[in-house]
Amino acid sequence: MVFLLSMFSPFADLYVGDASAEDTLVCCDSVPVDLYLLGSASAGSMSPFTQDLGDSTMSATIASAVTSEETVGKWTLPNVWPGTIPANTWKVSMSYEVSDAAGAQVNATATLKIGAQTFSASTDPGSSFLAQGTGTLVFDIDIDAASISDNGLIELTLTARSIVFTLPTGEAKIEFQWGSEDSDSNIEAEIPLMDLTLLEPEVEGSDVYFSVVIDSNWGMDILSKSDVLEMRIAGTALTGDPIETTQGEGVRVTWTWQGAKGGVESVEAEIRVVLQTGSAALTGSTSFEIETFDSSGGTGTYYPPDEPLKTNGDGSPLQITGTFSLASSGGELKIERETSIKVSGEMAFWMRWGMDHIGDEVTSLSPVLKSFDAGSVSDDDRVSRTLESIEVTEFERQMLSATGSGLCAYYLSVGLGLDVEELLGYQTKEFETLSINVDLNGESDVVNHPITLVISTTKVVADGERIPLMGSFIIAQPSPLWSDYSLMLTGSTSGLTSFSGAALSGDGTSSIILSHSRLPWGESLTIEGQGIDQDDQFRLMVSPTSSPVHSPIPLSLIVLFGLVIGFFTSLRLTKTRQRGILYVELVLVPLVAGIHFLAYPPLFVGASVGTTILIWWVTSVTSPRSRTEVLQEAMSVTTPVIPCPACSTPNPVPSDERPLRFACLGCSRVIKIVA
Repeated sequence: MVFLLSMFSPFADLYVGDASAEDTLVCCDSVPVDLYLLGSASAGSMSPFTQDLGDSTMSATIASAVTSEETVGKWTLPNVWPGTIPANTWKVSMSYEVSDAAGAQVNATATLKIGAQTFSASTDPGSSFLAQGTGTLVFDIDIDAASISDNGLIELTLTARSIVFTLPTGEAKIEFQWGSEDSDSNIEAEIPLMDLTLLEPEVEGSDVYFSVVIDSNWGMDILSKSDVLEMRIAGTALTGDPIETTQGEGVRVTWTWQGAKGGVESVEAEIRVVLQTGSAALTGSTSFEIETFDSSGGTGTYYPPDEPLKTNGDGSPLQITGTFSLASSGGELKIERETSIKVSGEMAFWMRWGMDHIGDEVTSLSPVLKSFDAGSVSDDDRVSRTLESIEVTEFERQMLSATGSGLCAYYLSVGLGLDVEELLGYQTKEFETLSINVDLNGESDVVNHPITLVISTTKVVADGERIPLMGSFIIAQPSPLWSDYSLMLTGSTSGLTSFSGAALSGDGTSSIILSHSRLPWGESLTIEGQGIDQDDQFRLMVSPTSSPVHSPIPLSLIVLFGLVIGFFTSLRLTKTRQRGILYVELVLVPLVAGIHFLAYPPLFVGASVGTTILIWWVTSVTSPRSRTEVLQEAMSVTTPVIPCPACSTPNPVPSDERPLRFACLGCSRVIKIVA
């Protein structure tokens, strides 16, 4: 079959090459797969992906002898793709641990329900003794050929008919374990999982777009959790990010090939999927005849006629940066803020594609994109594979129109999965001013290239009110829209305002760093994090204030004058005393300056200043008198003088009485004269 891409492309006037072939189902019948046991013992599930194994182990404990049938656990797999299951032997492996006994004699049965049929196997007499420690209990279950429908399921039930502990000591027990990498209990099965269909390639100039449709109940999981998902052309894997769209009930994944030689040629396309590390690859291939031309008709990225998926299941990179400032004007405290949301990956492509479809009445769009009307965008501008300035301007206008403040919140929350109030601190309608600008980052084509939303806001806040500057802003989705994200916000205050009491709380603070510093001319507040998991919870709270006690300039002056007055008072107290120790204690000044710089609360700063002054005063009144002062005093009297054996300070002898004891004027040691 021959077709022209212009029949499928959004451009009716774009000349494209030809491809000759038919959509071909290339895979898969029933395939070998490990189904891992997950969840609780009463309502467990199964998954073919090792990524679903958790860090903690689930278990079912039997702590006493069993004399009648007891259910250990039940696990269900509802996502079976319809097809035929061949006759084979399935292996059920269940991890266990026997403790406080030499072993346990176990008589257990594993029962598999596949559709309407039931198969089971029991422990062999020779292998039913489980020794103390850990191990794996294995059941080999013979399965007859069976058909399973779209509504069919597979269910595993593990029961124990009798368990007897040998030489029990204390609380003898056996734990059956599953659900973690250390205890990966599983079923080695052979079932249908998906259909892989290679579509006719679409040719645009010298670009060729190869697509595969994944029909499976695990469509998104196969995209995100498969160890390998790649398209090979002539034996070489295609690089670059593919474009994902829905096609019927399946997921269509499209790669761009730019290795055509020109003219008519026959190429072999192969799709390759590896579900689990170490498992066999699921492959399918077919040959296509294509005709390409040496032209620049394409952008190097497939432009789907239908709305692309926002995620491939892994999520896209997200980068949040911005600045904010606090100042006092007209007796009011005002926070001015600029927040940049830089989006990459599938989400960036979805945003660009959506802007290029503003006002599209032909294509079926999601409610978020459908909420934008055409405005000033003409039919010539729309669906052009390039974001014209009018499309960007119209997008910005409608985000902030009379109903746009609500549209802004709707787009950010429903479209991007971001909690506006947690991201910006307030709902959009609460800001005094709000503006949004789109930065295409140097690329105007609809391709997989980062795009940035720059949101500028101003907000008047009450003096001393405790407010959130930012919190955990990722809204949980069935399939993650974001992988992880980075965060970098930097704030500043004027010399007469303060971010008092800045504090970061939540279980995600280990991946986020908060730094708060104070200089005489203003404060600096920074929150920074890299590779933050979207499940990490945090919140940054501050109390903006213009209080002189908290503001940098008044507080710096209080600290400066307090230290100066305290030190000069100490100098007066030591006018006739030694000052060496007092000078050494000047090292406390940098300590006070450090406490002030690290933006400790005024109470701590004041306490450090008061403590420093108190130490200086105590030192001043307890310092020994200076030798010069003592010598002058001694020389001014006519009584005999004797030098101190310890400090050599001359001391007048106050009496002729012998023996005589008196304190040294220099070091206060007792001097005794016996003759």
